Amino acid sequence: MDRTGTGGLVVTVDPAALAVRHEPGRPPVLGDLVAEHLEHWGEVYDWTYRSRQGAHRPDLDLSGWRASDTGRPLPAEHMAEWADRTAELVLRHRPSHLLELGCGTGMLLHRLHPHLKGYVGTDIAEHVVTRLNGLGLDGVTVVRAAAHEINGSTVRSAVARFGERPDCVLLNSVTQCFPSVEYLAAVLHDAIELVAPGGTVVVGDVRHSGLLDEHCRLLEPGSADRAAQRAATDTELLLDPATLAAVAASAGRRVTISLFAKTLTADTELTRYRFDAVLHVEPPQGPPATTHLWDALGPDPVAALAGLARGGEPVRLAGIPNGLFDPGTSAPTGASLRATLEGTEGVVLLDPDDPMRLQVAIPAAVAAMAPDVPAGVARPHEPLGAFARARLAEVARRELRRAELPIPEELTTQTSSGPGRDAVSLTREAVDADLAGRLALARMIPVMRERRTSEPVPDTALAHLPHAVRRFDEIALRALTRLIADAVPSGRPQTAEQIMATLGVASRHEWIVRRWLEVLTTEGLARRGPGGRFEVVDADIPAQDDGASLDRACAELGYPEQMATFFRTALARLPELLRDEIMAQALLFPDGDLLTSLSKDQNNVSNTYLNAAMGHLVARAAVSRAEPLRVVELGGGAGGSTAAALDGLGAAKADYLFTDVSRFFTMAAEDRFGDRLRYALLDINADLVAQGAARGGADLVIAANVLHCARHAGRSLRWIRELLAPGGLVVVTEAIREHYLVLATMQFLLSPREGEPDLGAGDRRGGTGKVFFTGRELPAELAEAGLRPILELPKADSPLASPAQHLFVAARL
Repeated sequence: MDRTGTGGLVVTVDPAALAVRHEPGRPPVLGDLVAEHLEHWGEVYDWTYRSRQGAHRPDLDLSGWRASDTGRPLPAEHMAEWADRTAELVLRHRPSHLLELGCGTGMLLHRLHPHLKGYVGTDIAEHVVTRLNGLGLDGVTVVRAAAHEINGSTVRSAVARFGERPDCVLLNSVTQCFPSVEYLAAVLHDAIELVAPGGTVVVGDVRHSGLLDEHCRLLEPGSADRAAQRAATDTELLLDPATLAAVAASAGRRVTISLFAKTLTADTELTRYRFDAVLHVEPPQGPPATTHLWDALGPDPVAALAGLARGGEPVRLAGIPNGLFDPGTSAPTGASLRATLEGTEGVVLLDPDDPMRLQVAIPAAVAAMAPDVPAGVARPHEPLGAFARARLAEVARRELRRAELPIPEELTTQTSSGPGRDAVSLTREAVDADLAGRLALARMIPVMRERRTSEPVPDTALAHLPHAVRRFDEIALRALTRLIADAVPSGRPQTAEQIMATLGVASRHEWIVRRWLEVLTTEGLARRGPGGRFEVVDADIPAQDDGASLDRACAELGYPEQMATFFRTALARLPELLRDEIMAQALLFPDGDLLTSLSKDQNNVSNTYLNAAMGHLVARAAVSRAEPLRVVELGGGAGGSTAAALDGLGAAKADYLFTDVSRFFTMAAEDRFGDRLRYALLDINADLVAQGAARGGADLVIAANVLHCARHAGRSLRWIRELLAPGGLVVVTEAIREHYLVLATMQFLLSPREGEPDLGAGDRRGGTGKVFFTGRELPAELAEAGLRPILELPKADSPLASPAQHLFVAARL
């Protein structure tokens, strides 16, 4: 407890109370508030099931099923269809031994058990466990256990009676009662580990977090404030495909995902705002499919779809608007698409990126996709934070009364900025961080400085950025084309090896030339013919006014004159750089002052924006945790990100460890920042804990423009995860596209020494010579390492996205 200067009281939740510590082979260890949240739901459902309000018949006990808008029971015929459709989804994969977590009143049990050799169900409500066991169904066992107790003795003993591993684990309409994504991950990881190869984990009836605002606006018409408040205080866990992808990717076994839309006949919240997910564990390779777009099917897309469904070829149809969200149009619904596909092997899917769009897969096997496809920033709605704040306020008042102390009028409870975040606060955090970045840009964008305004920079003042980036690319491509043209005689295509021999390329730079040839071919400036021989499409490439254009582009992107000089000189001396007759370092640091030279690149538009946004996030992390905030910065380099983080911290107490692979930078940082920081040598290409970093000793890890230097990014990220305490965050800034000017100049700095492996040989870069990850690949690498991306800046539709330098925040799973 921390008294504020105004006599109020701020109570901060210990992140350990919100944590779920996964222990392979044993039930996870739950933080105190996680356990209390589960107990709360247990009491709710035990009372609900005992009341038997809504029990129609044994296979349709609808106790607790009520509409959110009216509070009235959902129609029995609609719920019967809901249960039938879910049973069809499960049985489509032909399971024989099934474990259902949270079987409730047994609606699915009754539909499934006649088709199974063995069924084990679990529930936390003792009343329904007793009642379902009393039915005496052959091959059916129901035990009292929570979802996270898969590895507990009770569930293990029941499943052991199968004599083999279950080939399906089912969680239907259960996840909304989970407290957090961490808890979900613990349950799903154990389920994935348990299920037999080729089996499934079915996560059914998931509330889609991307539709929470839409749902609340419908429930609170005419009041945006009430709708926002309702969304923020929703007491259930809502998920999106990116969240499920992050959990599946970090499971440790190969998993693919199918996302199924609800195709119920009636238009209710169960149809609109929910979806089903099937996780396929170590599945066989699916058939390749041709993808079609709905808008390209002609004037009668429904008839075209029917033709595709009868055609027999594997097909995936994307971009289908969901008519439930656009009434009055001819857009189809899940139900109408299902009717069109009746009698075929086609299924209706949810679009992984847009919850208001549908897809179709023919046959169903085509529906499965790797977790990379829906990878990205996850925006789940976690109820644990709100529950913890309310519970902590009760505890604080009780303890103050016991101590006979006055209860302040202002009593604030807060959770740390990592776990238990609701979707509204996640969105607000992104908006606030973007605002901080734009305010910092106002001090460097000429038009804003002239206005002498302290307002954030609008997109209109940044409209020049895409043009400047495009000029960078064009200048680099012309220089590379001229270079390759000089090495390829007219009419005599050459192999990559021949080209490199002509240019006299040093062996350690060969990867760069191979990448240049791939890029020129992709851009249509070179052709690859038989035998892997290359020729330039147009060998007569004029220099145009590249020097002046380069200067303008550098100025528009905020680069100082010295960087323009470096780029210009490096492009002019490419043959010498390739032959190692001159080092790129000599051009970048002409005066020998490494630190000053590196600092030249610190204050361009992208770095200014992202560093200020990062500083804001560091500040939020500091105020939402008990002091001191424990920070580890990896690859601190010239200290640009360090300075931004310290600006964000202000007077807040922090235990800040600055690290780099080079003692030169740690010593320079010590001269600059003094005893406010601690300093150490750490290399992201080796186990960080083995190098002396504290396991679980960091609330926040900063990795600014360093991950692309990893030889195997996934392995480095797993080492980074080991540093994080419960609720810990990692902040990563990286380019998410290949800039051709960087490829032609700065890339020489990354050529490995003799005997060192190439960058990315073991990760998604795959030894292709690509240094940077795409906007899909980087979140996927984070997710596989057990780091769930929860925030990304800038937005894709902003001019700030054109330099493709992005900030990601990921939470430890």
